[in-house]
Amino acid sequence: MIKQLVRMKLAQTSPKEIVQYSQRYNIPLTMRQSEELLDFIHTKKIDPFSEKDRLKTFSYIEQNIGRREANNAKKLLENLAKEYNLDHLL
Repeated sequence: MIKQLVRMKLAQTSPKEIVQYSQRYNIPLTMRQSEELLDFIHTKKIDPFSEKDRLKTFSYIEQNIGRREANNAKKLLENLAKEYNLDHLL
């Protein structure tokens, strides 16, 4: 149930929301980068609960946005999962 809610939220997230999250967590991201990231996630049907898919996503971020941003995104995901007691799902 929780996984399905997270997947639905990811599918409905807008580029503007991604930019707002990036600013909130000090991960610089432009509107264009957020659009490209969401396009990648939707096109590749990324499952945030799949380690393989998360690695693909972090690799995409590293190649297209930057290594520091990929590392920050990984840390952010881990921190958010812990904050919401979802770390056991990753």
